[in-house]
Amino acid sequence: MNLKGKFISLIYALTLLGCAFFAGLDAFGFAFAIGDGDGQVGLASGTLVIGTLVGGVGLVIAALGSWTRWRGISLIALVSALVVLPAAVLYGWGNGRANWINTRHGMHFGWWSWASAILPPFLDLAALGLSWLRFRRFHHVASR
Repeated sequence: MNLKGKFISLIYALTLLGCAFFAGLDAFGFAFAIGDGDGQVGLASGTLVIGTLVGGVGLVIAALGSWTRWRGISLIALVSALVVLPAAVLYGWGNGRANWINTRHGMHFGWWSWASAILPPFLDLAALGLSWLRFRRFHHVASR
């Protein structure tokens, strides 16, 4: 698999940008949920929101640098995707469950609502896999 080609770099950059976009949605969703709870912020919820925002920024930086052959970009993407993964899973689980329960009670949601609940964990796993493959590929090339 040629992980340095222009087509793969485009797919990689779009995956990272999609992950960053959903990380921003997740962070703002959690922030609004904290605001609805009288603003009581615990250590875990504050860390989750801040970590998700920082991970999203790291994913944007990695997407912009995905065209380079610098191995550090793949490492930034890998760490950022790991930081964003818990928020993607929690947000996807909560929204998917809420959509499912409300659909059974007669409310119907559009494709964007379902996609924003289901897609982020899988997109994040794809970004993790691609980042790991690129990091390992550049590691093997650099060690030769």
